[in-house]
Amino acid sequence: MTPGAVVVALLSKGATAVQYRETAGERVTVAIGRNRDAKIPGSRVVLVTDYVPASQEELDQFRRACDAMAAEVDLTEVWEVVRDEHESTTADALAELYWDDPPEASHRVAIALHLDRHTDYFVRAADGYAARTADAVDELRTRRRRQAEYAADADALMHAMREGRLPDPLTKNHEAQLRHLREFAIHGDDYARASAARDLLERAVTGSRDLQRACFELLADAGVFSPDEPLELARADIPLAHPADALAEADAVSPEPARPHDAADLTGLGVFTVDNAGTEERDDALSLDTDAAGPTLRIGIHVAYAGLLVPRGGAMDREADRRMATLYLPERRIDMLPPAFSLGVGSLDPALDRLALSLTVEVSESGEPLSWGLEPSVVRSRAALSYEDADGVLADASHATHAALAGLERAASALRARREEAGAVTLDQPEMSVSVDDEGRVQVTVTRRDSQARQLVAEMAILYNVLAAELCRSEGIPAVYRVQTAPDLSGIADFPEPLRRYQAARRLFPADLVPEPGPHGGLGVPVYLQATSPLRRYPDLIMQRQIAHHLATGEPLYTPDEIASVMQRAEVQLRELSRIEDARRRYWFLRFLESSVLDAPDSSGADRRFDAVVLENEPHRRALLELDDYPFRMRAEVPRQAEPGDRVSLELRDVDLWRRLAHFVHTQRTA
Repeated sequence: MTPGAVVVALLSKGATAVQYRETAGERVTVAIGRNRDAKIPGSRVVLVTDYVPASQEELDQFRRACDAMAAEVDLTEVWEVVRDEHESTTADALAELYWDDPPEASHRVAIALHLDRHTDYFVRAADGYAARTADAVDELRTRRRRQAEYAADADALMHAMREGRLPDPLTKNHEAQLRHLREFAIHGDDYARASAARDLLERAVTGSRDLQRACFELLADAGVFSPDEPLELARADIPLAHPADALAEADAVSPEPARPHDAADLTGLGVFTVDNAGTEERDDALSLDTDAAGPTLRIGIHVAYAGLLVPRGGAMDREADRRMATLYLPERRIDMLPPAFSLGVGSLDPALDRLALSLTVEVSESGEPLSWGLEPSVVRSRAALSYEDADGVLADASHATHAALAGLERAASALRARREEAGAVTLDQPEMSVSVDDEGRVQVTVTRRDSQARQLVAEMAILYNVLAAELCRSEGIPAVYRVQTAPDLSGIADFPEPLRRYQAARRLFPADLVPEPGPHGGLGVPVYLQATSPLRRYPDLIMQRQIAHHLATGEPLYTPDEIASVMQRAEVQLRELSRIEDARRRYWFLRFLESSVLDAPDSSGADRRFDAVVLENEPHRRALLELDDYPFRMRAEVPRQAEPGDRVSLELRDVDLWRRLAHFVHTQRTA
């Protein structure tokens, strides 16, 4: 090679015309710019010429001419001549074929540049360039045509979405592109093909710091998503519909299923259910034998016998195992079991004979269970009461159910007092119920959980679960118990609400799921498991089956490992479901604030004013507060001197639905 001569070398940006300097061993030095050299392996020099430019300007002019020719080169005819040859060729040989006359240096360089930039017909080989086969060329052309179609469809899709619509009709490319956008809106950069979605969004979105949010808004504007789309369900892969085999199995359950031979006929008892208004799956009921003589109270707690009616290992059972629980959202309910079953034959509805696993227990006036037994039964509910209905019955001595409810309330009060003496933690956190009607209107109600009816039902459920756990402990039935270390609540008894509840909840230890029985300190009971909600919680259904099978046969249905496996999976999934319920409730509450406060006609600053209690006010971070009117917590800036328990006045300024945040600012109280 002649020093100063033009050669074509493979540099970081591809084939480039450069000047040769010198060779040292296997390394070649070339000039890559004014006063800039590079040392490269000799194998990266793919074409050598004898042309030596007289100046840098002449070299620059030569390069421009070569680039222009390289762009115009079409090697189709040359490829057709050599494609059946099975040996590699060189850039010089191809240049001689392309130009009939002996090629000049610029022609040869142009061919070398073209071969590097356009690989339709030839690919680089160890000893030159190999012609692609006809099939390979066809495949490449097809792929590039598809790429061009994909790019054109991407432009059309994003143009339409900027206008708040979708192209009509949708091509297969559009459908694939929408899948990328949907998954990116749901999962963000955790989506494996996030780069494909980002490439699409760059065609339509400029200046956004949050592409995931911009993507969601585009999809919502185009009608792909609802503006209130529950992305939490998609992120957790929550199935909305039951599979066909589970639905068929539910439909096949007889409306009058065969009674177990050992089922007690309790249809003569005054059984009734007490639930939230609107509850449709009634999986527990109560009764009180008002004819029983003596100072004790004969209580019946009856739990729907789903464990018998749902075939073990069947389609409903497998799907319930996968779902783990019914999910209650403001906008919908996602059932663990098919509604045809959980709202039908499985539910303890009024005036219908239903199978149950019933606990009958004699409770002393001081709340001590004296004798008790669990057995399969047939019950017939006399009434389905809401909590509000039940509170009304307790206040109405003339009501037909008053005596039974009043007796149960006395027992519940005594049971609660015994638990509190044993160290039970009483929080009675108000419950915020958020519901959405078919037209998207949000209703928010706050319910005190210390009402008589709610406490009554809670105590009966605890009693059932405690005695079921006692049975498992005494009989050696494999079970998983909920065990919790008793918390230290010293020093917080005089705190104002809700600060006392907040501090008490912070001091509670997590409940552990263990195969060996132990005390549940938070509830103040010696042993505890859960078996009272088999229509809506799979672990409860499993424990009901386990207990009922032992009652019938004296043997367990599940091994300890099988029970532990279900409970361990349930612990993770139930925590996730609870997180989703909290997130959706928070979202719709923010929508409520937005529509009823911020967007309300004639809304003024006074209408946006809320009182709140300081729960935390630590240095270097915003304070944690809870609103007085709603059990809703958020962070806001308040004066540093504000202490936990102090009440402050806040003004709602904005709501960010995407980030699930409400922006409150501290304001001065006015007289």
